Amino acid sequence: MQTLKRSLFFLLSFLATLLIVYLVGPRADRPSLLPDIHSRSMADLSARLAEEKKSTLIKPGNEASVFWIDTPGIKTEYALVYLHGFSASRGEGDPIHLEFARRYGLNAYLARLDQHGLDEEEALLSLTPESLLESAKEAIAFGKLMGEKVIVMSCSTGSTLAIYLAAANPDWIDALICYSPNIDTYNQATHLVDGPWGQQILRLAEGGRYHTWEASEEVQKYWTTSYRNEAIVDLRQLLDETMQPDVFRKVKQPFLLLYYYKSEMEQDQTVSVPAMLEMFDELGTDADHKMKMAVPNAGHHVLASKYHSQDLESVRKYTFRFAEEILQLKVN
Repeated sequence: MQTLKRSLFFLLSFLATLLIVYLVGPRADRPSLLPDIHSRSMADLSARLAEEKKSTLIKPGNEASVFWIDTPGIKTEYALVYLHGFSASRGEGDPIHLEFARRYGLNAYLARLDQHGLDEEEALLSLTPESLLESAKEAIAFGKLMGEKVIVMSCSTGSTLAIYLAAANPDWIDALICYSPNIDTYNQATHLVDGPWGQQILRLAEGGRYHTWEASEEVQKYWTTSYRNEAIVDLRQLLDETMQPDVFRKVKQPFLLLYYYKSEMEQDQTVSVPAMLEMFDELGTDADHKMKMAVPNAGHHVLASKYHSQDLESVRKYTFRFAEEILQLKVN
């Protein structure tokens, strides 16, 4: 009996030591996010576009761009701002974003979020949750220069940013169109990377310092398919800080949610569909000003992209229905 007690004591002591070592392990600093949007000038917009154009790091077609429906510099009633997802670029929303702008006679700003769309070996290494948020804030401020009201169309992590900013800035954002919003990841193991030893755990899981995925040459033009896995920690931190029920309840704007779900086996395996649906139910938006629709034949996380989606026609139909029935936009 004494031997058994002694063995049990040593086992518990060993487990307690392991737990302490885990809990005191290195972890990423908690981000300090400032959601308030501040005004920009037309000079700021021109400077941003000039900077994007002259950069030798930005891949062709990945730079931020503006679309004026008529005379440059003249506001439309609504402007469209497109916020792309993590590791993507404005090509992710092609063709839906500009089809939408042309259909309803809107100016549009297609953003390039911080550190995205760059041709560099250590891709996304300098990304932080703060810098990602700041670039989204800038995009929305530019949208306000282009329209009296702003509709933010977004995909995946672009929607994370859009929802968070809409909650804090109701005077800046007038409607949200969210394709496959990243409220939480499909793979729940990502929650580990925001805890102790998170970066070390991630390197073991990834087999090194980089996250890579296979893609066609055409997709590689508009997505970063190999990047430093520190960026995954940044993404997890952004989600943990922003995608909370108290944020969702503050969102009062008209809201469209589209997502890929056909069955338990055939659904979005990048972000969590249950988390999206729970978020939708918690929104502060009036029931008659929000819509949600599954796109079961999309076959992919990226719904509005000609490079991925297998059912762009349904995405068009539901998006246009929201615009015309809820936002009361008139076809141009």
